[in-house]
Amino acid sequence: MNNHLARLEARLERLIESVFAHFFSQSIRAQDIVLHLSRAMTGSVQIGLNGDPRLYAPDRYRISLHPDVQKELLSRAPDLEYILSRHVVALASEAGYRLRTVPTVHLIPDETVPATDIKVKAEHQSLLNGRTAKLDPISPLHNGEAVLRIAQNPQLVINGESTFYLTEDIINVGRSRDNQIILDDPRISRHHAQLRRRAGVYWVFDMSSQSGTFVNDVAVREHALSAGDVIRLGKTQLVYLEDNILDQETSETAPFAG
Repeated sequence: MNNHLARLEARLERLIESVFAHFFSQSIRAQDIVLHLSRAMTGSVQIGLNGDPRLYAPDRYRISLHPDVQKELLSRAPDLEYILSRHVVALASEAGYRLRTVPTVHLIPDETVPATDIKVKAEHQSLLNGRTAKLDPISPLHNGEAVLRIAQNPQLVINGESTFYLTEDIINVGRSRDNQIILDDPRISRHHAQLRRRAGVYWVFDMSSQSGTFVNDVAVREHALSAGDVIRLGKTQLVYLEDNILDQETSETAPFAG
């Protein structure tokens, strides 16, 4: 496990350095943020509720820095928080953790933190304030299908680098230029997969592709997507996320321990 974590940290460090190599100050290095983010994530992983054995990574990260360092980083890279959140998605998916919602990263100025130090606090947003995500009762039929939940701002994070927001009822995926999502991967068919919105929920369908469509490392012909699902087409990885997930977990109100 330690070797696996070290490999994940090294990959994330390379990703960050490739984008922000000239942004970091002499007091804070890319590997400092990587190390603290990954350790905060693994240290706050939780098992799902009500017998769900899957591991869930925290989805809110507060990075406390000396005010001068925080100001310098954000002045050089105003979108640093957003891109770090995308790297968190990549790290979680490679570690096999699920995410309940789109992770957020905030750089917080803190005068008590030395200029050469960094502190990271990881939390589960859906468990804050003593509340957990609950499954809505079945609502009236929509186009003949029962609505269990409505996906809020659904999106795909592609290889941990770019984000595609899902807004249409049918979205085609493949190498061909006539797809909405065009993937430059020789192992992907011209028309490889299709996303369809059914009663507020997105499904992924394999379009008789040569190499197959996998969700969480399981080959599928069709699959109803939940936040945190990892779709693999060829060597391309797409992580499905929602801003506000009503997951399949139900629970009585329980305080967040963290």
